[in-house]
Order: sequence, then structure tokens, then C-alpha cells
Amino acid sequence: MTNLVTAAEQAAIPTAIAALQAVKAFAANMGPDPAQWVVKYPGSKLILLGTIANLVPSLLVSEGGALDTAVNGQVDGWIAALQKAQTSGA
Repeated sequence: MTNLVTAAEQAAIPTAIAALQAVKAFAANMGPDPAQWVVKYPGSKLILLGTIANLVPSLLVSEGGALDTAVNGQVDGWIAALQKAQTSGA
């Protein structure tokens, strides 16, 4: 299972980077002036949530691909082991 975790984590890295960049952009949009935060918050929040929501499909695709590869590799290993057992037992 270690390979599955590593592959899933690896697949999630680009999305994690993009999410952190979105948080950084949110902070930049809000700016350093607390007097402006009330005015800027609704728009900045909308941009942040929209960006994060748009990352979800790509995360699912990359995670699904990593899972598919890991599962197929494991199943192929089981098939090969069974075929080897079948041939040596005949």
C-alpha cells in the first residue's frame, strides 16, 4: 500500500500548490489595511472559493489516475502469481 499512498500524494501535489497560491492571492487581495477588509472580503472570498472549487475536478482526475495505476499493477501481480502457480502445478 505504500506505493498507492506515494502515488496519491504525488498526484495531489500540483493541486495543493495551486490551493496555497489561491490562499496567497486571497491575502494579497485583502491587503494590509483593516479598514478595507469589510469592503474587499466578499469579492476576495468569492475568488478564493471559485478557485478552490475549480481545482477539485483536476484533483479527482489525478487521484483517480494514480489509484487506477496502483490497482491495475496490484491485480496484474496477482494474475502473474496465479498463472505461475498454475503452470508450475501442472
